Amino acid sequence: MKFGHVQQEQPESIPMAPLIDIVFLTLVFFMVTSVYSTLESEIDITLPTASTAELSERMQGEIFINLREDGQIVLNGHEVNLKGLQEILDRVAHHFPGGSVIIRGDSKAELGRAIAILNACRIADIQNISFAALPEAFEEAL
Repeated sequence: MKFGHVQQEQPESIPMAPLIDIVFLTLVFFMVTSVYSTLESEIDITLPTASTAELSERMQGEIFINLREDGQIVLNGHEVNLKGLQEILDRVAHHFPGGSVIIRGDSKAELGRAIAILNACRIADIQNISFAALPEAFEEAL
C-alpha cells in the first residue's frame, strides 16, 4: 500500500497579465512625458545667448512662460493675456508652493513685457524665477 502521493513538479511560469500591464503603463508614461517636454520647445522663439548659460534638465513642477517677439505670452500652448497669466500663477502658487518659473523670451521681445511677467510672478509669491538662454556655442553653430 502506498500512502504518499508523488507530486509531479511543474515548472513555474511567469504571470503574463501583470507583465503586460507594467509594460503598457511604462509605454504610456514615456509617451505622455515626451509629448509634454516638446510642447514648450515647439513655439517659435529665438532664445538669446549668454556666456554663462548652461543647458539643464527639466525639473518637475517648472512652469515655462513663453514671450514671443510680438509680445504675446504663451503658456502651455495657449496664448494668454496678463490677467489670465496672473490667475494661473495664483492658482499654481497656491497648490504648488515653492514652484519655479522659467521665462523663455524671444531675443527681440520687449523688456516691458518681461517685467510685466516678473511682476505677475511676484504678486503670486513665486520666488524661483529664471530666464532661459542658450550658451554662446549654440549661436556659433547656427
